[in-house]
Amino acid sequence: MNTDTGIIDRLRKEASRAIAIGWKDIRVYYLSPPTMMFGVMFPFALFFTFTVGRNLSITEMFPILFSQTVFWAASTVGPVVIPLERRTKTFDRYLSAPMSLISVILGKSMAGVVFGLVVSVVPLVVAWLFFSLQIVDILLFFLGIFLSCIAFAAMGIMFASIPTDSVGNIMMPMNFVRIPLLFISGIFIPIETLPLLGQMVSLLSPLTHTLILIRLGLGLASYPISPVISVIALILTSLLFFLVSRQFHEINKKRE
Repeated sequence: MNTDTGIIDRLRKEASRAIAIGWKDIRVYYLSPPTMMFGVMFPFALFFTFTVGRNLSITEMFPILFSQTVFWAASTVGPVVIPLERRTKTFDRYLSAPMSLISVILGKSMAGVVFGLVVSVVPLVVAWLFFSLQIVDILLFFLGIFLSCIAFAAMGIMFASIPTDSVGNIMMPMNFVRIPLLFISGIFIPIETLPLLGQMVSLLSPLTHTLILIRLGLGLASYPISPVISVIALILTSLLFFLVSRQFHEINKKRE
């Protein structure tokens, strides 16, 4: 009984530390220029660049906007915050403090999740007020947004494990991954038009499953796979990113 109480108490303390770290990042870094540029301005610029002039209705454009917004916003906070904190030695103090590495990672990820959710509200409100957007399946739409925020926030933390105090040194390799994902995940090129091998590769991309769930949530036709598969894919992707991130940060910690 005492053992169970001790475990619960430890989990509660670790959770409170993670929340404190996440809340600090929210207050300090949300309005920083790199966060605003890569998390807000860049996805909207890409959206207008690749949708204007295409024969798409407003209804068909919104799933693309929602997916891009979540993708870029949630994955941007960690790669901005962690190198800045390495520069000021704040991140080193986290690692030397009496808290687990997983608490630090979860706290940093929480900031990315919240940022992705907050930014995704903007196009949602605009679509609802001015274009009478209808959400047909609220559960699928919410799962698409929320699980994607978790997956992409974990992805950002994973890339932030690169041992550098320069935001650019993290954003460059990360964008070498993020930008190709846009072209294999149905954002700009319909998955159905890809060759069979391309379609198989696209199903490995978490962004594909983001778009599938959001389209189904809005009552639009999507790639013919079960939404349950997309939900499971986003959960497994999140776990994979968290595990890889923890391993890389652990290696960096030992080197220091």
